[in-house]
Amino acid sequence: MNSERPTASQEKGEKTTWLPSGASLKAASIVETTGDLPPMPHIAAQVIDKLSEANSTPREIHHLIIKDQALAARVLKVANSPYYGASRSISTLRDAVMFMGFDSVRSLMMMAVLKGVFSRIGLTEKLLWEHSVGCGFAARKIGEEVGFQRKEEAFIAGLMHDVGKAVLFLRSPAIMREIMQEVYNEGADFFEAEDRRLGFTHADVGRIIGDKWRFAPDTVDAIASHHRPDQARSAPELTHIVSLANSICHKLEIGPTRRPDLDLNELQSTSALQLGPDAIEMILSAVREARQSGDSEKP
Repeated sequence: MNSERPTASQEKGEKTTWLPSGASLKAASIVETTGDLPPMPHIAAQVIDKLSEANSTPREIHHLIIKDQALAARVLKVANSPYYGASRSISTLRDAVMFMGFDSVRSLMMMAVLKGVFSRIGLTEKLLWEHSVGCGFAARKIGEEVGFQRKEEAFIAGLMHDVGKAVLFLRSPAIMREIMQEVYNEGADFFEAEDRRLGFTHADVGRIIGDKWRFAPDTVDAIASHHRPDQARSAPELTHIVSLANSICHKLEIGPTRRPDLDLNELQSTSALQLGPDAIEMILSAVREARQSGDSEKP
């Protein structure tokens, strides 16, 4: 694991500077000493693993999800929502899995996992949850626009990009609340404030959580590098997608960081993805409308 990383957010297009080694060790210590952070919930982990197997069947997925009543109810509720436009009521979990498709079920599992983690951190949950879901939706829209084939992976990487913040709020709530106030009230950069106060960031912690929860390597890369996409190892395109999605949410004031004057057309990721002003405006409009309608919280 590379312990070096930049201190300045790549949103600003600034040249990176590097902290001395040891930041990742500090981040790992945070994860190890967070006793109330569980492994990925057992049933959700089993479902996600099974969905990744080439020969999985709806019957097998059904038998796993039915073991968790909350997950089963959530799948049925979403399958019957206007978002999917089913022509008839879907009454069985197996039919819901077949109707939604494996990619959507996987995204729904990840949303349930993240919601469970964020629900532990109290009053900051709403802002962080809205930002995470908004970023997932924005990442999917960007993926569609640039022809990225794994749109659900883009959604999941966007959704999970700030999972490290949830861990830090569990482990160091007082410092994180101070950072949140600095960001929300004074317009400070969250990434840089963490660097200054902690000596590492939520992206460092997110990499470790992604490995612990056995996320796909490209998803881990995007989580770890979304503030410095030029440093992505295995997934530069996905990382640029997540980085831009994060900036879009900042511009639209979705979450604690509010930067309505941010020029998205000047960002490194916009250039790397070869998106012009018209495409950026289309994506902004889609995310804005989805947020207003509540569609951004659909898998």
